[in-house]
Amino acid sequence: MLTARDFFLASTLFLLPMAKTKKKPPQLLWQIDKPNLPGTSYLFGTMHVRDIRAFDYQDLVCEKIKTCDTFATEINLKEAELLLGEQSMDLPEGQLLSDFYSPKKYAKIGRFFQKNTGMSIQHFERAKPMMLTNFVTGNLLNNDQPLSLDQFLWEYAEKENRILLGIETVQEQIEIMDKIPLDYQASALWSMVKNVSRFRKNLLKLSTLYQEGNLSKILKSAKKSTGKLRKMMIYDRNELMAERIALLVEEQTLFAAVGAGHLGGKKGMIKKLKAAGFRLKSVPNLPRSSKEFL
Repeated sequence: MLTARDFFLASTLFLLPMAKTKKKPPQLLWQIDKPNLPGTSYLFGTMHVRDIRAFDYQDLVCEKIKTCDTFATEINLKEAELLLGEQSMDLPEGQLLSDFYSPKKYAKIGRFFQKNTGMSIQHFERAKPMMLTNFVTGNLLNNDQPLSLDQFLWEYAEKENRILLGIETVQEQIEIMDKIPLDYQASALWSMVKNVSRFRKNLLKLSTLYQEGNLSKILKSAKKSTGKLRKMMIYDRNELMAERIALLVEEQTLFAAVGAGHLGGKKGMIKKLKAAGFRLKSVPNLPRSSKEFL
């Protein structure tokens, strides 16, 4: 079942459109250096899926995590589980999910939700539309691995006794989600129900796009998916996360894993960190055919 943590980490996944891509060397893992730092730190673009294609960097990333004192994801996943409850995903008092749709549309959404999750929509009458979208998304994607990539890396770092951090606070992410208009969320849910075949196809293409590690294409998709919300959901967060990573790596070696859509572009975290005086270099990965998954 979708948890509150999933709701935030997958908040932009459900709208991503896809485009044909040309193969380029993957650019998902970057080392961060500068004179007088405690050592080399790393920035990795991750993805909140269990599709095995997203795990191509698994061996290399685990190796680099072990060289760092600290591991961080966008939010502290342990804190998210403790601090977030179902109320974080509830509609405002007095509102119901059915208020956003005609009876005919709501009935169709209910049938679709039952078919894809095995659960009645009646249990989610107070839920924000985005919660249902993300819940269904998790069932439409390939679920080859027992954990999503970011959760797997978090648990691996915990097993290796790394210091575990969140770059953003849980409260900051709650505030961002609260700013996403409910009619925008409702429209996205209905769009998925109407076009489920295309939606599923795009999700599978997203995993391929991530596997190719082309940051410019990933950013293009993220920008298109967030539309008028891109400043709040991408650019402002890039600025904040880059500033906090810059402070963290001055004090300890850090492996930071954030959504891949935050890395590339003129307003991306790589550019932000370079502008702050850090040297960032892409770390090459072995092709999938030359290694085995753990």
